[in-house]
Amino acid sequence: MFRNKPILLGQYRPLDSFLHHLDARAKIIPISLVLVLAVLTGSLVFYLAILASLILALVLSGVGSRTLINNFRPVVILVVITCVYHLLFSARDTEVLLNLFGFKVTRGAVEMAVFYSLRLVIFISVAFLVTLTNSPSELGDAMTKLLRPLCKLKVPVYDLALILFIALRFIPILYDEFATIKNAQLIRGVNFSGSLVNRIKKTGSIIIPVFVAAIQRADELALAIEARGYSSRRERSFYSRSRFGVREWLFAAASSASIFVLFHFTR
Repeated sequence: MFRNKPILLGQYRPLDSFLHHLDARAKIIPISLVLVLAVLTGSLVFYLAILASLILALVLSGVGSRTLINNFRPVVILVVITCVYHLLFSARDTEVLLNLFGFKVTRGAVEMAVFYSLRLVIFISVAFLVTLTNSPSELGDAMTKLLRPLCKLKVPVYDLALILFIALRFIPILYDEFATIKNAQLIRGVNFSGSLVNRIKKTGSIIIPVFVAAIQRADELALAIEARGYSSRRERSFYSRSRFGVREWLFAAASSASIFVLFHFTR
C-alpha cells in the first residue's frame, strides 16, 4: 500500500515491521549515539558501516529498494553542493592531487568533501528512519520521557517536545500545501518548464502563498493551544502508554554497544 508512494520527511507510515513495533526511545538512544560519534570521528569505515546499517534498516522497515533510491535522489543535489563547496574552499594548503584548468584539487579538500557528504547522508537517513517508523506524537512522548529528569534543572522539556511534534507535523502539511498551490497554478496556465532562471522566477508564485498559508496555520494552531489551556509548567499526562520492555532494552543495549565498538576500532 505504501511501498510505491514517495517518502516524505516527517511522514509516518504505519507498516508492520520490527522497528515499527519498538518503542521510540529504543531507537532514539542508539541514533543519538550515532549522531554524536559521526561528528567526532573521521573514519571512512565507520561512516560506510553506519550508512549501510541505516539503509538496511530502511529497507527492512517496508520501504522498497526502488522507492528508496527514487526518494534519495534529491539528497544527491545536497551532496554535490557539499562536495563542490569543500573542493573549492577547504584545505587549500595541503598536497595537490590534481590541477584542472588552473584549479588545484588538494588531498585535504577531497577528504573533507567525502567525510562531510557522508555525514550529511547519514543524518538524513537517520531522520527518515525515525520519522518513518514513529508517528510525531510517539516521538514527542519519547523525547519527553527521556528528558524528563532535566525538568528539575528548569529545562522546558514539555515545550521542546511540543516544538518537535509541531515541526514534524508541519512538514507533510506544507508539502501538501505546496502541491495544491502548484496544481492550481498549472491549471491557470503557469508553465514551470524552460530555463533555470525562468523556473526560479515562476517558483515565487508558489513559495509566497505557501509561506502565507504556513503563517495562517501557525496562528490558528497558537490559538487552539491557548484555547485548550496548555501550560508547560504543569505536569502532563500521556494519551497512550508505551512500554520499554525487555525487547527494547536488548535492542538499545546491543545496537549502542555495536556502534561504540565500531567507533573504537575504526577511529
